[in-house]
This record gives sequence, C-alpha cells and structure tokens, in this order.
Amino acid sequence: MINISGVNKKIKKHQILSNVSLQIEGIYGLVGPNGAGKTTLMKILSSLISMDGGRVEIDGENYVKGKYVKANHLIGYLPQDFMVYPKITVEETLDHIAILQGMMNKKEREMAIWEAIKKVNLTGHENKKMMELSGGMRKRVGIAQLLMRKPSVLIFDEPTAGLDIEERIRFRNLLKNLGSEHTVIISSHIVEDIEFLCTKIGILKSGRVLFEGTPAELKAHAEGYVWEYHVSPEELDSIMAEKEVIQLLEEEDGVNVRVFAKEGAKQVAPRLIDGYLAVVRGVN
Repeated sequence: MINISGVNKKIKKHQILSNVSLQIEGIYGLVGPNGAGKTTLMKILSSLISMDGGRVEIDGENYVKGKYVKANHLIGYLPQDFMVYPKITVEETLDHIAILQGMMNKKEREMAIWEAIKKVNLTGHENKKMMELSGGMRKRVGIAQLLMRKPSVLIFDEPTAGLDIEERIRFRNLLKNLGSEHTVIISSHIVEDIEFLCTKIGILKSGRVLFEGTPAELKAHAEGYVWEYHVSPEELDSIMAEKEVIQLLEEEDGVNVRVFAKEGAKQVAPRLIDGYLAVVRGVN
C-alpha cells in the first residue's frame, strides 16, 4: 500500500497539487480532467521531480528524503509511449537496460530477461527490432524492463492510448494479471480501462482530491442523474440539442439515449462515467 499525505507542488507560481492525500492499493485508477495534476503526482512518486511538501509511505515506511521520494527499486514508471533503441532487438534492448540497472552478471541478466519476456507475453518476439513492433508490443517491452528490477509498485500513464481494440484488450488483461503481484497505478482518460481494471479510484481536479473510493461508491454519486430515452432516428437531433447525451445505442426500432440530467423519461442505474461526471461537476 502507498499512503500519500499532504503532497503539494507548485511550478512557476502555479499550484499544481494542493494537499493531496490518497491511500493506494490493488489496481488503482487515477483520473481527472486535463491539467488535474495526475502526471505530476506520478512523476513525484517515481522520483522524477521534487515536491514542495508532504509524505509518501510504502508499506508503512517513509520514502521521502528531502523533497524527493527516494529513488528505489520498489517503483517502476512507464510513460505514455515507450520507444528506445529502434534499430536493435527486444532482447538486446532489455540486456542493455539490465546493465544500466546494475546487473553485471551475464547469467543473472539472461534469467531476468527471460522471466520478464515470458511474463509480458513477448516469447517468440525477442529477435524483432524495436521499430518493427506495434504500439502494444512496445509498451510490453516497457513493462518488461520495469519487471527486471522486481518492483512492488507499477505506475502507468495512459497505458492503452493509441492502441487498436484487440491490442487494448490484450494489454488490459496483462495489467489485470500484474495486479495480482504488484500495486498498480493507472492514469487513463479511457473509462473502459478504469472500469475493467480498477478496484479503487481517485479523482483529481485542479490539483485537489475530489473523490477516493471503490467503483461502486463512485457510481452511487450519480444516483438520480442518469436517464434513458427511446427515440426514433428522426427525434435524435432534437434530444441531442436539448440534453447532455452520454451514450447512444442503436436498436432495430429506434435509438436508446442515455442522458445526464436531473430528470428525464426513465431513470436507469449509473455507470462509472456517470459517477465521474457527478463528482467533477459537484452535483452530488
């Protein structure tokens, strides 16, 4: 578990994070509008940037030294896109990174590389050059180089951004499996990622924590604000002009339209995106 208490960060007189406190465990979804401070918080946890104040504990031990979270093998961070050494193979890339990580023993490196490749389902692709890989496979190489250090915490920034549907499904399943052995933090704008993967969610807006809890608790914030209409295609333009449409579902006899509003035709159970909208807008 990661316990974050009162973390603050200011950049050029602009307050990026304000007294952020979170308890991170399991597969944790960090969500919020653009500019909410999500990437800044992940970089602080990964020792890439300093903070102005606060405390970060991992499994009960304080990991702050000065203004930085202590750089250590416990935390692995994968940014949105991972591309290094495009003209060398996956195995050569991982071997080079392993040396940079301090693994000087060749047999130790080979074992760590083999275990990491197997864990991220890249077996059979070791001899492909990095530039020959799809976006999803490059991300898996990125995870493999993290796993060689055997971290207990994995942090992913927009892990499925830019992936096609099949790659996204495969990558979600990989992250789900990693969650059984690691604390996983995911920042994503793709609600389906959070809904499928996360056991706990934190919402940031303008550098402040608006919500932290389970998916069920987040959905509950939208109770009474989600309604459904069944309309003909001819009526669709009219309702879209009058209501805030969340989802459209075409059927043989018309279109089911879900809207976010105080009242409507038929009240329905909220989904995760509905709870997110309710929290960000402060309606409940």
